[in-house]
Amino acid sequence: MQHGHTTQSAVLPSRSDPPEVVRDWLAGAHPSPEQARREWSRCGIALLPLGSCFDAVRIPGDLLHAAVGSGDARDALNGPVIHDVRTLGPTYWALVPHQDGWPGDPETPLLSHGTYLGVPDLTVTGPPGSFWVTPPHRRHHLCRAEDVLALIAYGRRELGQTHRTDAEALSALVQELPPPDTVPDDRLRGRACVWCGTPLTAETAFLDFGQLPTPQRWFPRACRPCTGERTERAWMGREGRK
Repeated sequence: MQHGHTTQSAVLPSRSDPPEVVRDWLAGAHPSPEQARREWSRCGIALLPLGSCFDAVRIPGDLLHAAVGSGDARDALNGPVIHDVRTLGPTYWALVPHQDGWPGDPETPLLSHGTYLGVPDLTVTGPPGSFWVTPPHRRHHLCRAEDVLALIAYGRRELGQTHRTDAEALSALVQELPPPDTVPDDRLRGRACVWCGTPLTAETAFLDFGQLPTPQRWFPRACRPCTGERTERAWMGREGRK
């Protein structure tokens, strides 16, 4: 099946390059590579322009989680993927070769020339903030566009017709969050499920609320069982109030 024309081939790694070599390649996407390095050093993340070295495809968290199921998100695509913290729930960015055309839709857009992406330093592999689910292992190591499209299509099939959007689910779940001044530090920092306290990793954190500013800055995350249970409870309450 033809998914769109790829103008640059992804190079699948047969070995790993040293981190500094990979970092130099990523920094080369910036017109001033030293600026990217300074941002990584100061903030752990750099804004890199897209369209020259790579493009990025947005994958909503519910789509990727539906496609992966109980598997490891790191095995979903053979290429670099960034977990982006957003107030509408977890979002992933798959780095792909530059594309002349993209058959996606507004939910899974391809960002290219004229846009920037927050790219974490290679050492940033966990929260808080954006982090690498799978960092590039060598220069030009990118996801295949065909694989990204196949994962999106599979995730949509798994979600089926009863799917509720991230925004709808998150709006209901925010009402279920405990007051931040009543939970311990590991839950405030997203290291443990905000509800049950189970320790979380990048793979087991099913829902990421992002950074919530009030009444204090915190980064709540949740495991899959609690998310499912609380979603149904919140949704039933919402339906009952209509």
